[in-house]
Amino acid sequence: MRFSTIFTATALAGSALAADHTVVVGKDGLSFVPNVTTAAKGDTVTFKFWPKNHSIAQGAFAKPCEPLANGFWSGFVPTTDTAKAASETFMYTVQNASAPVWFYCTQGSHCQSGMVGVINPPSSGANTIEKYAADSKSASSNVSPSSKASDNPGFGMLMNGTTMPSSTTGGTTQSTGAAANVNMNGVALTGFMGMITYMLM
Repeated sequence: MRFSTIFTATALAGSALAADHTVVVGKDGLSFVPNVTTAAKGDTVTFKFWPKNHSIAQGAFAKPCEPLANGFWSGFVPTTDTAKAASETFMYTVQNASAPVWFYCTQGSHCQSGMVGVINPPSSGANTIEKYAADSKSASSNVSPSSKASDNPGFGMLMNGTTMPSSTTGGTTQSTGAAANVNMNGVALTGFMGMITYMLM
């Protein structure tokens, strides 16, 4: 009985430590809402897509509207339903809460129109979301990465609904290789611990 109580408390504490933060993509025009997210290591940031066709690409502060080498890219997520978000979402897992993650939409001139954001911006200094957005306006081009999230260790993955990685291979993107392993292993561990807890009760 004591073991089951300990395992239950451990499982609940582990699941309570990580939080999920939602970013709405394109619902209110060419914007990420919020465009600044503060998250702890292990937290996830889930991007929900609205019409018509947006993406999330990781960039560098010094090079707005250009992809970061080995950064994440959701690929384009098209949707026409204005009443609700697309069934596919993009989920990013925060690996280092002290490292800012700058991102932008690679569609058309969306980045130059201010469709940029950041996870864990610096608490002080000149590297602000306002500066990143202002510099994006003067970018000469809006560059889509050559590889999708599934091709690099960007710790992000396209989800079909909110439960499973997307496995589409046609026009959109596939699930992230390394990231899917990291996140799905966490799900498997949680499920395994839950099963042990149930058996010990």
